[in-house]
Amino acid sequence: MERKNNTTQRRRRRLDIDIDVRNRKIAARRTPTVLFLSCGTILLFTVGYTVRLIYYRSSSGFNEQISSGNKQIESSNPQNTSEQILRILAAAKITNINDEYAKKLPTWEDITSMYGDKPVIHGLETCDQYRKMVKPTDRTIGPAGLFNTGTNLMWKMLTNNCNIYGEILWQAPWGKHSLPSNRLKRVAWDGEGVNQTEFFPFTMIKDPFTWMSSQCRHGYGVTFWNSEYDEEHCPHLIRENVRDHDETAPVQLFSGGKFHDTLLDAYNYWYGEWEAERMKKYPHLAIRYEDLLFHGEEVSRIACECVGGNLTADFKFESDSAKGSEGVHEGASGLVKALIQYGNPTTRLSGFTARDLSYARKNNATAKLMKEYAYSDPVL
Repeated sequence: MERKNNTTQRRRRRLDIDIDVRNRKIAARRTPTVLFLSCGTILLFTVGYTVRLIYYRSSSGFNEQISSGNKQIESSNPQNTSEQILRILAAAKITNINDEYAKKLPTWEDITSMYGDKPVIHGLETCDQYRKMVKPTDRTIGPAGLFNTGTNLMWKMLTNNCNIYGEILWQAPWGKHSLPSNRLKRVAWDGEGVNQTEFFPFTMIKDPFTWMSSQCRHGYGVTFWNSEYDEEHCPHLIRENVRDHDETAPVQLFSGGKFHDTLLDAYNYWYGEWEAERMKKYPHLAIRYEDLLFHGEEVSRIACECVGGNLTADFKFESDSAKGSEGVHEGASGLVKALIQYGNPTTRLSGFTARDLSYARKNNATAKLMKEYAYSDPVL
């Protein structure tokens, strides 16, 4: 109990230090910022930047605006297509974005056309079971999931916003990317001493089409099969230069791991295992990356309360890349880039050839997973 309380205190001290450093950086800016408060009105002006965010709350609702040159996004109705995006930016304390990004921000209709208008979370029926089974001080929680599915973002959202008596780990004790069937069979390098039966995993999943694009940009953990006859395209489901028949381009999960017919089949294999594991009904939640991105506060609250925690009063969204920007994570998306990248239906199929798409659309395992997690079929 003392060890876990000390860990929680260290985590909170680390957050306090981060906040203090951030506040000092803001105070050191040469550009003046003025804040007015009166009669329930909050008005924030940042002078000298291309883009500003004005946020006004009154009894009649919300009126929010991002302006960038001639670009304006404005709403006064909670159902307006842009207000949800502005709420996300406000939660991340983002008040300035450049003109290029402002013009590319998606509409709410774009987002709901791919993911629906509500979060999809599996495993909620196991929350009460976990709270009854494990004492508050013995609870350990953290993310699991395939590469590039938001495991780091989940960890940051929990550490920033969830108060629990137990401990928040950055990965499952069997390894966050490790195959789900390794639970209770494998111990990760930092998982020693963690009771795996008392660990609650938040397993992340991402739309298979955008996941493949992510894996093309940041391919750690996956070895692509390449040939001098292959053209420059990714995700390499079907070899483009083999014309007389469809020849798949195999990939390998993990060094020395199993080879799969294509990158898509590797995805299906990992999540096929996960679906079999979660049918065992041990405590868990399965969470879509897109819901953490577009419904961050709601999903964080559900996840935190599921394990007996309380969401902090001042919700903080991770504005920078939760992965960091060095090594295998170099170039990973920050929040604004992620909103644009994953909120735009037209970029969902970037890099796919017609033959890749034909192969993917005929894949029954993919179709089953997409239906289970309410991902829409891509528009060709």
